[in-house]
Amino acid sequence: MTAFLLKILFIIGVYIILVSLFHRVASKRLDVKKRKFFSFDTVNEEHERGDKLLRYLTLVILAGGFILHVVKDFDSEYWFFQPYFILAFFFIMRHLWKSFVERKAFSDNRESIYTLMDTGINLLLFAVLFT
Repeated sequence: MTAFLLKILFIIGVYIILVSLFHRVASKRLDVKKRKFFSFDTVNEEHERGDKLLRYLTLVILAGGFILHVVKDFDSEYWFFQPYFILAFFFIMRHLWKSFVERKAFSDNRESIYTLMDTGINLLLFAVLFT
């Protein structure tokens, strides 16, 4: 149990170091304000409403997927209702929505590019983590 816990702490530590290094380099390259770790600030009211809708939709689909798995005896035929797939899909959708709103709200596209790069690096690190 202790070795497993140490491996998990090591993976989390490497993830934090890589993401903070990415934020530092990308914010300097794109000349944007460095974001806080795990912060998700809203751009405007439209962004807040869309983000709230995506969060509620995520919860409804997670509950529906759970009910479907219980009814179908956890059949793997419905792989797209697995919780990790739903969470990954809505993680991408939330960041794409934020990037879209940033592109509309600001005349400069650097914030939008920074959001897309942040999404890409997080997906890459999670894919490496889970493989």
